[in-house]
Amino acid sequence: MTHTARVEPIKEDRGEHYLISGWRVVDVTMPDSPREVSRHETEPEAIEAARQFEASTSSEPGSDPDDNQDYDSSDLTDRDSTP
Repeated sequence: MTHTARVEPIKEDRGEHYLISGWRVVDVTMPDSPREVSRHETEPEAIEAARQFEASTSSEPGSDPDDNQDYDSSDLTDRDSTP
């Protein structure tokens, strides 16, 4: 089954303020039981980890194909085969 990940900040309560100390990737495939997958120092690292996590689970038996919209612009497939 293809899993769905969410990236969220790790917050520390500092009284009147919150300090973001990192970012985590959470598997939210089953909304009733989210599971932390990994932690990262920066948001871009966490986003990349979430993409890799989702892509890796899309190859499991019974999974839907990964629809991540990260298409390579250099892939110039001929979409109109009419001469």
